[in-house]
Amino acid sequence: MNFYQLSWGAFCFYYRLSGDSRYCRIMSDTAFLQRLRNTPEDITPAEFEEKVLLDHINVENYDLLVGHNLARNILEKVIELHPIISLLQNSTLQECDLNDKDTLIKINKVYSTLYSVRGLWLTGVSKIAHLLNDRLFAILNLDISNHFTLIEGNTGLLQWLKVTQQNAIEVTKDFVDSGLGTSPEKYLSENLGYTEIGVNKSLLKYLDEYFWLRFGDNLPVPPRWIPPFIEGAMEE
Repeated sequence: MNFYQLSWGAFCFYYRLSGDSRYCRIMSDTAFLQRLRNTPEDITPAEFEEKVLLDHINVENYDLLVGHNLARNILEKVIELHPIISLLQNSTLQECDLNDKDTLIKINKVYSTLYSVRGLWLTGVSKIAHLLNDRLFAILNLDISNHFTLIEGNTGLLQWLKVTQQNAIEVTKDFVDSGLGTSPEKYLSENLGYTEIGVNKSLLKYLDEYFWLRFGDNLPVPPRWIPPFIEGAMEE
C-alpha cells in the first residue's frame, strides 16, 4: 500500500461515517483512556458499559450486557492485563518485533484473555485491545478476516498484526519519500480536522479505515472516478 491509497481511504471514510464521531468521542476522552490504560481499577462497570460497550462497540444485546455482566467481566480482564499493558504502553506496531517470542507471548496474552470473556467476539476483542494501545493493536472485523483468510481466534489476530505491520511500513516509507511531513497519521489528522477536536488518529486506525472500505464495503480505493477540477468552480 502507498500513502496515496491510504489518504483516499481516510478521506472517503470521513464522509462515510460523518466524521467518525463515535470513535472520536472516546479517543478525545483522554482522561478516561488514561484511567483505562493506567488505573483500570478506578473505572466502574457502569462507566465502562456506557463508554465502551454501548457507545464504542455498540453492543445491543440486552441479555448479554446485563444477564452475563459483560461490562464487569471485561473490566476484570482489563485489570488482570494491566501489568502486560504497562509493559507494552510504548510499543508501536511499526517498530514491534513480531518474531520476538517474549513480545508475541505478551500480545497473545492480551488477545486470549479478552477472548475468554463469554460473548466477546472478534471485532469486540480487537476494539478493546485497540483502546488499550491504539498504536500497537489493530482493529479487525469479520469481512477483513474473511478476505485475508485469517484463522478464527487469537491466532488470526496475530496474523492480522503482521499484515497490518507490513502495510504500515510501506505507507510510512512512501510518505517519508514524498517529503510531506513528519508522519502520515499526523498529516491526515491535521488535514481532516481530527486534531482540532483533540484526536490524533494512529496509523493503525487509518489502515483499518482503508480496509473497511475496500473489503467491508467492497468499494474501490481510490475511487474509480473523481470530479474533474474546473478552474473557477470553487469561486462564489
